[in-house]
Amino acid sequence: MTQHLRLEGELRPGTYLIDPARSAVRLTATHIFGLKPVDATVAIRSGTVMVGTRPELSTASAELDAASFSTDDPRRDKDVRGKRFLAVGRYPAIGFRSTGLTRTADGWQLTGVLSVRGGSAPVTLSLSAAEPTADGYRFRATTTVDRVAAGVTAGRALIGRHVRVTVECCVTAR
Repeated sequence: MTQHLRLEGELRPGTYLIDPARSAVRLTATHIFGLKPVDATVAIRSGTVMVGTRPELSTASAELDAASFSTDDPRRDKDVRGKRFLAVGRYPAIGFRSTGLTRTADGWQLTGVLSVRGGSAPVTLSLSAAEPTADGYRFRATTTVDRVAAGVTAGRALIGRHVRVTVECCVTAR
């Protein structure tokens, strides 16, 4: 899948802004005993993608709205947004800042730092799509986040440690 993604010559160098209305982050967590997975979304507030003259020179940053965490259960959403998990009153934003883009045997990998609850953890996203749109590009990337390493330690007896994350973002020229 990612081995067919070509970035060289496919993307125009420049600075692009993430369009929050056409972008989202999807999370999937499982119960510690492997029961029904829980799907959630978190809105992207803002962000920037800088496409370099060579793909390796590109950077990305994004800010997510922690208070937008949403599943199919309003009670669970309130709990996750509360003090035990995301503590959105004190930490309203979840941040990402890239530290490098590299080509591997499996495709393009975007490494960076994820900031949650005042802490930070390294994360590597696998870029699986970079498609032109009428006014910019649409990117898709996936990763698995160790929520405990990222600072979300509550619920260890109930929620699996690893959360699958899918980022879909549309960017427009600045």
